[in-house]
Amino acid sequence: MMNIDTTEINKNATTYSNEIHWLNTIIDARFKQHFSNEGIQENEFNPPNLTEDQSKYALWVKKLELGHFERLVVIAALAYSYSSNVFDKFLIKNKGLDKRFTEFGGKIDDKNSRFIPTLETLTFLFYGNEVEAKFQAQNLYNEHHVFNRNGIINLSAKSENDSILSRTLSLTEEVVQQLTLGVEFKPDFSNDFPAKLIHTEMNWEDLVLNPVVMDEIQNINTWLLHKDEITENKILSKKLNKGYKCLFYGPPGTGKTLSTALIGKKNKKDVYRIDLSQIVSKYVGETEKNLAKIFNIAENKDWILFFDEAESLFSKRTSVNDSKDKFANQQTAYLLQRVEEYKGLIILATNLKPNIDIAFSRRIQSIINFSMPDIRERKILWTNFLADLSDIDETTIGRLAKEYPLSGGSIKNVIQSAWLLAKRNQSEITEKEIIQGIRRELIKDGKSIDSI
Repeated sequence: MMNIDTTEINKNATTYSNEIHWLNTIIDARFKQHFSNEGIQENEFNPPNLTEDQSKYALWVKKLELGHFERLVVIAALAYSYSSNVFDKFLIKNKGLDKRFTEFGGKIDDKNSRFIPTLETLTFLFYGNEVEAKFQAQNLYNEHHVFNRNGIINLSAKSENDSILSRTLSLTEEVVQQLTLGVEFKPDFSNDFPAKLIHTEMNWEDLVLNPVVMDEIQNINTWLLHKDEITENKILSKKLNKGYKCLFYGPPGTGKTLSTALIGKKNKKDVYRIDLSQIVSKYVGETEKNLAKIFNIAENKDWILFFDEAESLFSKRTSVNDSKDKFANQQTAYLLQRVEEYKGLIILATNLKPNIDIAFSRRIQSIINFSMPDIRERKILWTNFLADLSDIDETTIGRLAKEYPLSGGSIKNVIQSAWLLAKRNQSEITEKEIIQGIRRELIKDGKSIDSI
């Protein structure tokens, strides 16, 4: 549940009100100049001084060093949602032509009788009818502009005959929450965002892996710790990849998901697990669109993206025999491109390593085999899981580890089952309950305890 600080909301509301007053001043000054040819005082376009303002809104503007025009874009986008009446003046008609003033730009929301500002509208407000300013305003969509580097604005879909100036702008949900509620935005799973934030209550010390795998995991941690050096150093940025891609493969329950969650926890980074069942679509172009939603939002958040059961998306491309093969290969090619461009950490997990497309393999910095734990590792797992739950002695734990080659995930399931049985019997967890739990776990895989 989101924690709301009313103090931060009040601070943001004050800053917003001051920015709205500034927007109104600009609109009044531009209309006065446009219809009466009166000059505009330069100081009329000066935004509120934020030097002493400590609201999240003001701190965000100062951190990004937004210019006057960028601040106008931000407040105009917010105003459409929270103070739409500020644009009512743009609904005026040119009586001589009986139509709207086309120089104002904008679109009309007929359903709600509201004026929707476009980039052309904002350019008119700030620069008047200067053609050069209209040309320069298009820089807002440049990939190096502060808005795009930080994922601040969304551009409406292109309609027929739309120019880049006539498309509407909106702020991303993350920015809106920060400038209004003063909280960090963490999207939740939905049809529009088929990914879920994952975390774990376990700690790094609970991770039991063989030394070779742990060494590879430590390489990932080291990259996360020093990755900014690659971006900031011209020599390193030429020679090293700006992103890091890993493939975790091995049987279920061997620690792939837990390792991913703990990497995020250790490095204080959000981990989003991609729901591939929601991503892949039978309709042409829909899979790419679903993937774009994830990557576009994640681009500037420094999230760790975790593709579980990755073989369904990262599988080998096939020879083209029909349209289905063609579209499947297009999906793979698109995903390959987005993975290549992503500057953060991407972890793919699969039980079927051979099915990964070789083009992906060439772009993967680390391929890690999460094999079934050996006796030593199983003994540690049994000891850790039974700690504070049972007084089973070390000898019994050693025998369980030796006789039953279970994964960490399976051992956890056994403990869960044994705990429930003990509760039913109103007793403590003993070897008897654990053996029954092992039997139940093996039955799930079509095995019997006698076949071990």
